[in-house]
Amino acid sequence: MSSTRLAIYLLAPVLTVAFLVGSFSLGSAGLLPDPVAIHWGVSGQADQFLDLNSYLWLVTISFLSYLSGLVALEASGDTAKLLKPLMKSLLVGLFFFILVVVTTTTLLQAGLDTDESLFIGQWFLLVLIPTAIMVWLFSAKPSLRVRENLDISLRGLVLLTVPLSAIESVSRINVQARDYGGWGLRYSSNTLAFIPSSGAAVLIKLDWGEAIAVRMQSPEDFIASYQLETAG
Repeated sequence: MSSTRLAIYLLAPVLTVAFLVGSFSLGSAGLLPDPVAIHWGVSGQADQFLDLNSYLWLVTISFLSYLSGLVALEASGDTAKLLKPLMKSLLVGLFFFILVVVTTTTLLQAGLDTDESLFIGQWFLLVLIPTAIMVWLFSAKPSLRVRENLDISLRGLVLLTVPLSAIESVSRINVQARDYGGWGLRYSSNTLAFIPSSGAAVLIKLDWGEAIAVRMQSPEDFIASYQLETAG
């Protein structure tokens, strides 16, 4: 079983149930404030609230709906072999990020009284760290390595691996953000695009009908390296 499938079918449900059981238990014991703070300003000051019962049921329905979507995605067909694994990885990561945020902000309120002076300090700013990491990661030009497979990496992290036998052609193109709906990691017209900026890129066509567009500084160098590695 892959790590993503394990996360969807085991880890995510177990941690979600643990959070929900713990939250309802704290609420039943009167250890959570009513109403519950659901938003804080940049200073850590609570500025939006929701009554406890509505909060508990809202997070329950939201997490169960998200989990159902992940299971449906995992069980769906493989019509988009490039897009589906990336979607699963990103959505699973986002799920755990949200779960950590909600769990943290809920537990920080345990035993507190709710009023407009509710203050949890700068703890909540920690949630910005993963966001900053994602921006830093996807703002980089990808690097490609050809060995037994074609590996596409961002800042040393391998995001995608494609068998060389599945590659039909490699060519130089120019990419623009408007062609793919914007900058970043995009999917349009059966093409997965790594496009942190507009300019020269490599287009890799695959034998199942999808393609990969990778923005890079010297596509000619990669094409020459690819031809050398796959010659003979």
